[in-house]
Amino acid sequence: MMELKEYQTKYENMLCFLEQPLDKDYDKLISRMEHLGILLARAGEYMTEASYRIDEVVDIECKVNLELLDKYSASTFNMMIKAKAKDWNKLKLGFERCCSSAVHQIDSIRTIISFEKAKLNLL
Repeated sequence: MMELKEYQTKYENMLCFLEQPLDKDYDKLISRMEHLGILLARAGEYMTEASYRIDEVVDIECKVNLELLDKYSASTFNMMIKAKAKDWNKLKLGFERCCSSAVHQIDSIRTIISFEKAKLNLL
């Protein structure tokens, strides 16, 4: 099981890939679409792991800080516990955005390829 720092590195690498502009070359677009599919699968897997880690942190913190429930309202206690998992929450959101961005890029590539095919049919 990877640690937080390793997941942060994976996220940064995905973000770096997603921030690259689309190439105009057909073969490179197809290759990028294939890589985006892999990125989607991995980001989904990492998002699931981040969710699990969030639940794990919340579970542990609730058990450790149970006595604080008498001092604070339930909603304040809940916010304090969830704040302990803020790094994992940030990663989860980041992986969700990577998935969303990858889907949009795949759609853009499909549109570009369809447009190029339509241009060829007009010739």
